[in-house]
Amino acid sequence: MAWGCVSSHGVGRLHIVSGTVKAMDYIEILQNKLLPIARDLFGNQSWIFQDDNAPCHRAKVVQKGLKDHTVNRMNWPVQSPDLNPIKNLWFKIGNEISKKKTFKQT
Repeated sequence: MAWGCVSSHGVGRLHIVSGTVKAMDYIEILQNKLLPIARDLFGNQSWIFQDDNAPCHRAKVVQKGLKDHTVNRMNWPVQSPDLNPIKNLWFKIGNEISKKKTFKQT
């Protein structure tokens, strides 16, 4: 699995995650990846964070962590149509990876 972020100010670094992401894993990603990237991209400007409402994103401990770091979250309805802009980036990355895969012929 991979975690990444995109904004009008640029794209953050891709982070590879092993296995399923649990709430505590997600908090670590937010603290060690998102917050430094947001500081680099936005400096002191305000910004709004959008996720895709995965179960680990909705955990109370994650919500508290975001609030503790004063991260403004976009209100995004659960099971809404997939209009998240990063989905286009994931699609493009997937296409590029599939072009580079080589398959053994038997």
